[in-house]
Amino acid sequence: MKRSWGRFLASFVSVNKYNENMNTSTEFLNQNRLIGDSLADNMVNEIFEKKDQANFYRVLQMDSTAIMEAEDSELKSFLMDVRPLPQWIDSKRILKGQKFYRKFATPIMTLLGGLSLPYCYAASPGNKALYLSDKMRKSPGKRLVDTADFIITVSTALNISENSEAQISINKLRLIHAIARYYLLNSGNWSMEWGTPINQEDMAGTNLAFSYIIVNGLQKSGYMITEREKENFLALWRYIGYQLYIQDELLPSTLKEAELLEKTIRKRHFKESEEGFTLAKELITYYKTMTKGMDSYLLESQIRYCLGALAADCVGLKADKLKDTIVQTLNLFQESTNFYKVDSDSFTKMMQNHKLLKSQLSNL
Repeated sequence: MKRSWGRFLASFVSVNKYNENMNTSTEFLNQNRLIGDSLADNMVNEIFEKKDQANFYRVLQMDSTAIMEAEDSELKSFLMDVRPLPQWIDSKRILKGQKFYRKFATPIMTLLGGLSLPYCYAASPGNKALYLSDKMRKSPGKRLVDTADFIITVSTALNISENSEAQISINKLRLIHAIARYYLLNSGNWSMEWGTPINQEDMAGTNLAFSYIIVNGLQKSGYMITEREKENFLALWRYIGYQLYIQDELLPSTLKEAELLEKTIRKRHFKESEEGFTLAKELITYYKTMTKGMDSYLLESQIRYCLGALAADCVGLKADKLKDTIVQTLNLFQESTNFYKVDSDSFTKMMQNHKLLKSQLSNL
């Protein structure tokens, strides 16, 4: 009996192990607004100094198999590099986080587009990097597909800490961020009063948007989710964030820590801004090209419902009594359905929708 009780306690402590290094002080977060990813930034600066951009972009377009089979180079080594595994890594929990993703794949990907991205737009000055990025503003569909490709890869790769495809995808994203930092810092349009573009605090906020905000969105959508499932999903994104070279102190290990960091960042940065208004408007314009009828008519209110009033106001999605009432009624019905049933084909349906979207974009 004692041995069984001991195993129970050990299991509980493992799931709820706190990140003792976590820091949400104003001084620490301000410091991290000045930090990007020095290794990725150095690689990009070196490539641009050598004027080797053509080869660089060619490699970034290659799939993981082609990169693994390519001749050895400094760039290939960077793309295949794995950050030394942290002491806190728990491979079983990460695998369970990936299982959770597969179980709720369709609603998760829907929430990423209708909740996570607008949530990121509400944070200023972090949204300035997105606003000043031509790719994000002029090709929202391509950006959404690229983001979805990344999330699918890292969320489904077995033994993610040893999976070269997942690691290459992560390191490609680091280099894409570094390219954006390079151009923004040399554009003449960037003020260091905003911090470094795509800095540590902003990346931590994005990590929360793809993890903590998602599980909150699922729960709000009526799905029955246990605390353990939520923290397993958080563990997956803690590892992804770690491999993206986000500071360990900015990667929550529990829901309570995630809640604390999210509230801190929200208080520091959520505000109305022209950048947030424009990004949300352009995203919604794109979505309306992909939807019809009532879905298109209620789109703004649906996103407002997901975001909540405060964040929605920050991106210019104002209340509309009629539409909001219709959305609340429809969601109440859907939430009651979600409470009793989870679609067993969620992942398959999500992949079918994703492939269809990629096909549509390739024909434009």
